[in-house]
Amino acid sequence: MLPKLLVTLCIVALVQSSSAEQSSIPAYDRGEFGRWINSDRDCLNTRHELLAALSTGALLYSDNGCRVLRGRWIDPYTDTVFMDSSDLDVDHLVPLLWAWQRGAWSWTREHRVAFANDPINLIAVDDSTNRSKGARGPLDWLPPNHAYQCQYVLRFWRVSRIYNLEFATDEQMALAKQREKICG
Repeated sequence: MLPKLLVTLCIVALVQSSSAEQSSIPAYDRGEFGRWINSDRDCLNTRHELLAALSTGALLYSDNGCRVLRGRWIDPYTDTVFMDSSDLDVDHLVPLLWAWQRGAWSWTREHRVAFANDPINLIAVDDSTNRSKGARGPLDWLPPNHAYQCQYVLRFWRVSRIYNLEFATDEQMALAKQREKICG
């Protein structure tokens, strides 16, 4: 009887410890990641710099030259071609909330702003597909374009590793299994 009681107490302690760790994470605030920045001071912010870099066709800029209005983009999530930038979102491949829950809450504001504007974590995609993804990671959401799923999972993993995001052991194992299944 005593060993069963000890096991039960240990389980209760682990659950309480895990709950305490979760509750020590401050509430998510999107503002902690700042806005799109204009690091080279050319009037194009991160969104428009990325749209210009990813376009496979001629670009049309706003009259003041600070916004990309038209181009040609192939959305890897849906394998659809877009010509109008207003139909696209610049997605954070590793969502900001997802990163917050895995350690970004402890970063400096400058580090969070850099993460939110880092081109390795950004991709131009169909706006409605991006919104359906929300803040989910690859265990809960994969691009509908099956041909891109392996690259998506590998890139997600790479960005997470570069930024030293923290994974629970079971989550890390599940992500490794998923990579093997999708990319194997």
